[in-house]
Amino acid sequence: QGPATCVMPSDNIAFVPTAAMLAGDFTAFASPACNGGRQVNLGAGFVNNRIDPARFSPAALNLAKKLPTTTDPCGEARFSLPDDRDEGQAVGRVDYQWSANQSVFGRYMATMDRKPSAFARTNNVLTTVNPHIDNLAQSFTVGDTVVLNASAVNSLRFAFNRTAVNRDNDPYFDPHDLGVNVNSYVPHQMIVVVTGGFNIAAATATRGVAKNNSFQVNDDLTLVRGRHQFAFGANVAYFRVDQKTWARGGGQWNFTGQASGSGLADLLLGRVATLDQSGLSGVAFYQWYQGVYTQDTWRATSRVTINAGLRWEPFFSQNLTRGVNSIFDRDLFKANVRSATFHNAPAGLIYPGDPGFPPGTSGLNKKWWNFSPRLGVAWDV
Repeated sequence: QGPATCVMPSDNIAFVPTAAMLAGDFTAFASPACNGGRQVNLGAGFVNNRIDPARFSPAALNLAKKLPTTTDPCGEARFSLPDDRDEGQAVGRVDYQWSANQSVFGRYMATMDRKPSAFARTNNVLTTVNPHIDNLAQSFTVGDTVVLNASAVNSLRFAFNRTAVNRDNDPYFDPHDLGVNVNSYVPHQMIVVVTGGFNIAAATATRGVAKNNSFQVNDDLTLVRGRHQFAFGANVAYFRVDQKTWARGGGQWNFTGQASGSGLADLLLGRVATLDQSGLSGVAFYQWYQGVYTQDTWRATSRVTINAGLRWEPFFSQNLTRGVNSIFDRDLFKANVRSATFHNAPAGLIYPGDPGFPPGTSGLNKKWWNFSPRLGVAWDV
């Protein structure tokens, strides 16, 4: 016997222009046989569901050349949509007894998630809804524990976490490739949505990058003095997030059928219902965290234990690094005060650098006096 083969079922359905439609003849496409028993009468220049193909958009005809062909009179095209994926995880740990009173350890974990784009495998532009994905999450921790003496132990920990998310698509075409004089922020990618027809790509299938890093150090000291067990500790952490997306960098071109009564007819006529386009968007920020605590576990009697503690946790908000945050002040709005940084902003909105905006780019004032006391009693009846 020969090698086994894997056949992907062609269970995805789209509707694309037929040869007759490209020649201006929509009679079969608009017939009851293709519309659930309902006759469709197209407008926007169609006469008896026919139109001079010279009226078709050259860009639309260029796009049609990149679509799969069909012999179905209704324009039905069936295709396979691969969704291959590789996932893996690696975990490792090392423990080392440095001395009789000191031990150290290290731990690392990585999680991988990868998927090739469906278009790279099929060369069918209708499969661009499944993008290329390359994600990696990593976690690393080291620790050191020292027994200082019979009544004192110190524990030091450092941790680092990182996630890297990369989403993209293999290049296919953008508006300029089709002959449309429109700039694209993502070369050779765009989104096309044809109501009742087909989709090319999606906002979740275009370029996007997210990188998140966090660092954390904490130290805990435990002391035993008679009936008291004291604990002191400090924790410092730093987070940095950078998320970027060009979801509609090539534009999302929507053909709804509002002009002719058919999305495919509107496409060939170049009658765009809506066009959504944007450049880089996303969020980038960093944040510090600090916490210090002290506590005492006091065995007051053989049956009563009292636990008391105090934690100081000043609040430092997220600082956005692209200056995209703003504050709306109702009093400034009523006084018709406008931003000195962005002159065209509506009244009442202020931005980093404007009078009244808190220092930095967080939009919030730091809170230094965040104290959390704690008191507990355990009674063995």
